[in-house]
Amino acid sequence: MGSQSDTPLKKKGKIPWYVYFGGSVIYTALGGWLLEESSLLAVVCIISAPVGFFFAWRAWKQDRENAS
Repeated sequence: MGSQSDTPLKKKGKIPWYVYFGGSVIYTALGGWLLEESSLLAVVCIISAPVGFFFAWRAWKQDRENAS
């Protein structure tokens, strides 16, 4: 007879895709707003936003594969 501790647990350390997407939207908006001031932070935000969108797409794709 098995106990509850013998059952495999789901991995909880995974960040959902919509968190990446939300962060990317914030970085895009912040970068656009700071671009008016020619800030170095604006350049960092503009460069980081596509990376976040890529991670969001990859996490979304993995969720779809796991759901099937």
